[in-house]
Amino acid sequence: MADACNGPSPTPPVQRHPETGITAVIVGGGVGGIMTALECWRKGIQVRIFERMVVLLISIYHAGDFFSIGPSACKVFEHWPAMKEENEATSYDFWLSYHKQTGEHIYGPAPLAIVTTNEAGETTTNTIRIHRHLRSKFQNILLRQLAATGMVVEYNHRAVRYHETDDKANVEFDNGVRVEADLVIAADGVGTKSFEVVTGKELRARSSGYAIYRTAYPVEFAVADPDVDRRFAILPNGQSPAEMWVGPDMHLFISRTEDTFSWSVTHKDTADSAETWYGTHSKCTPADVIQCLETSLGSCPDILQKVFNTTPEDRLVDWKLLWRDPQPQWTSPRGRVVQLGDAAHTFLPSSGNGATQAMEDAMSLASCLEIGGQSNIPMALRVHNLLRAERVSCCQLLGFRNQAQRHHTNWDLVAENPRAIKESYDRWLWAHDAEQYAYENYGKAFQHLITGAPFTNTNAAPGYVYRPWNIDELLAKQDAGIPIEV
Repeated sequence: MADACNGPSPTPPVQRHPETGITAVIVGGGVGGIMTALECWRKGIQVRIFERMVVLLISIYHAGDFFSIGPSACKVFEHWPAMKEENEATSYDFWLSYHKQTGEHIYGPAPLAIVTTNEAGETTTNTIRIHRHLRSKFQNILLRQLAATGMVVEYNHRAVRYHETDDKANVEFDNGVRVEADLVIAADGVGTKSFEVVTGKELRARSSGYAIYRTAYPVEFAVADPDVDRRFAILPNGQSPAEMWVGPDMHLFISRTEDTFSWSVTHKDTADSAETWYGTHSKCTPADVIQCLETSLGSCPDILQKVFNTTPEDRLVDWKLLWRDPQPQWTSPRGRVVQLGDAAHTFLPSSGNGATQAMEDAMSLASCLEIGGQSNIPMALRVHNLLRAERVSCCQLLGFRNQAQRHHTNWDLVAENPRAIKESYDRWLWAHDAEQYAYENYGKAFQHLITGAPFTNTNAAPGYVYRPWNIDELLAKQDAGIPIEV
């Protein structure tokens, strides 16, 4: 309601829970780390945040890093009114069309379809909002909210070693600083050094077998080419257009908004790559991408060459998609160090779930810590681990299934039903509430860990039963055209 004298009413304040007495150090200032800091603060936990970079995301376009936030992650914004408003205002809403790698149109444009299956096996198809963000813009939303709570990110701290005792944890940084707290949360991505304390051995990241050319830049560069402008015009209904091109061992995504043009090409990557702290990537040119497509497809369609050549100089990177085989254990033996986000579970971009699952982690972990309290931190971390690991494994498999469908499309099925080319996302994925799930299941999970009482998670795909798997197994299935079951 607007105030007649003072204009719009201010955003309602965030309701903070009572102090728990718990102190936490968060290593990593990305989406998972900052969201965890905010949720821990809201649940009455005292937090310090450390980030290896000197400053986060200097460029607004930051190597073309778009990502999606699903409805399950957006539930957290109900507790953060200002972020809810900004999330709606700054995110992009695409209508997607599908094409063969030759450019032949298959289906769309249409919004993302959500398929819901009832107990009788009957399906209904609805649409639901998936918020698409430039990482830098979303990061600024988180940082503004962080500043409003009085917390700050302490930059230029690269974690090199994690330690724990029975009642404390600490982390050492490359600048000689060592910080101690009741627990340490490793949210420092695929390059984390926390495995030595969590599993007792280093687990290095490796190539997923794929890399991604990606870029984003002001739309003015793209629309300077009239063919690109016509092909990717804003739709008559005002929605932003996007195209997915699919085919053997490669898929391509192009999108245009009112202010930004973006494209990416996921392709085979057979070169060895050394693990770095923020992924392995190198600058490249549109000519490199055109040559890649000509080599894999025999030619590069004219419209793609035009799109690629609108890219500003030095704005394109080839980003190697690194991976760690799934690890069910994210919590250290003494329960004082826990991994979160990419440090615990890496995702392929085709999952559309990396940021979403990191935010779900934040909601779950903060809730478990609040329930357990200062005297039960180790058990709270183990409960969180138990509640999350099977769901995350299922979501990782979903990413591989999506990629396999793009790279090994059943064109006979698509010829009969063009809608079959679309990926479907069932209710178990988008309707989950990680905070509520932790509140409802903490006690049952606790009893299971203490006494062995029966406990079954219900937050993954119906019928999904976890078993260990690795990337080599999935790549072999993908190359053989064997369906990946989720």
